[in-house]
Amino acid sequence: MKTLRILASAGLVACALVVASGAMSGVASASVAKNCTSAHLKVSLGVSQGAAGTIYHPIVFTNRGPACAIWGVPAVRAVVGGASHSRVPVGPFARNLSMGEMAVRQVVKTGHTVSDNYGVIESGNYTPSTCVSKNASAVVVTLGRFVNHAYLPLKISVCTKIASTTTTLIVQGSQGY
Repeated sequence: MKTLRILASAGLVACALVVASGAMSGVASASVAKNCTSAHLKVSLGVSQGAAGTIYHPIVFTNRGPACAIWGVPAVRAVVGGASHSRVPVGPFARNLSMGEMAVRQVVKTGHTVSDNYGVIESGNYTPSTCVSKNASAVVVTLGRFVNHAYLPLKISVCTKIASTTTTLIVQGSQGY
């Protein structure tokens, strides 16, 4: 009987440590957080980085409301035109590099961020007839029920015949990976 009490006490201590470590990491309790809404989230671009013919532009979702949950892969498309509805799509949607991966429910506290790694492959890497490049002035980001058509000014060159941009599952932080 004494052994069972010691094991039960050890289990409670382990549970307390798990709860405490979650509270300290900036992640709220997953069981109580409601889904984020567009009103909760500010969408912006993070610091761009380049690697091997691709420039990565983190798309950052900052929570301005109470702790909430978000998950998935944003749909991102390059456009020409202003923030109004007069914009015209340029090329196809970004290709999802996370196909087959399970989306993780990210619970984000007030002021914290999650992000996506939006990659723009150098259009000069493709043959002109395969690519047919065109300049875009912005991207439009949609993420299921969480974000509906966020407009982000971004001057890029994309292919119009094939997908030369990529997107991934959202992750904690503002770097996109």
